[in-house]
Amino acid sequence: MGALHDLHAVQLSDIAISQAQHRLAHLPESATYQLAKSASANAITELAALDKRSADAGTEITGLEKQAHEIDSTLARLNKQLKTIIAPREAEALQHEIATCTNNRSALDDRELELLEIVEQCDKESVVLGSRVESTREALTSAEQALRAARAAVNAEIAQLAEQRSAQGLVVSASLLSTYDAKRKHRPDGAVSKLNGPTCSGCHLDLPKSEIDRLHKLPADELPECPHCGCFIAL
Repeated sequence: MGALHDLHAVQLSDIAISQAQHRLAHLPESATYQLAKSASANAITELAALDKRSADAGTEITGLEKQAHEIDSTLARLNKQLKTIIAPREAEALQHEIATCTNNRSALDDRELELLEIVEQCDKESVVLGSRVESTREALTSAEQALRAARAAVNAEIAQLAEQRSAQGLVVSASLLSTYDAKRKHRPDGAVSKLNGPTCSGCHLDLPKSEIDRLHKLPADELPECPHCGCFIAL
């Protein structure tokens, strides 16, 4: 039954490869990288939103200053015109218009002060957020390097195991390997077992002594199988 012992060695390599592939897909470094990536993206988004808020305030301030300049020009014209008016009714109308312009000018000043405070606050927050963007970017770079190193280590392990498996498969007949592969599709955990006493290592069920004796007496061209799970048994 040496062929089954050789096949069992192939199976051990296959299982080790599957386990390594599972580790590769669930690396803790991958989770750390995703968290770092999210933190970096959030910081960049927040800084961009803050910069936009400051820029929008700056744009509005520019518009207000233009309106204020226009009102100042209008007030200068109205005040100059008022000095030439003699009729009380016309003077009263001009004074009302001047008062309206003055109120509008005051409202513009108040709004501009609010916007200047917003810009100042944005500048302060931008310093803090800029530092956060830099630190999260550094953390992301570090996490990416750690992930690449971890992936490289596991991939190297898989490559070594695959080479080992290939060498082990050379001593097993193609027909037996084909049968083994077919069995493994239904039993990913293993298609070749051993007996631990009377217990099959594949399904962990006991075989009667008479069955074990029968398996030992099988002809060389007939491979022993567990009657419970169908695994080959390397006796």
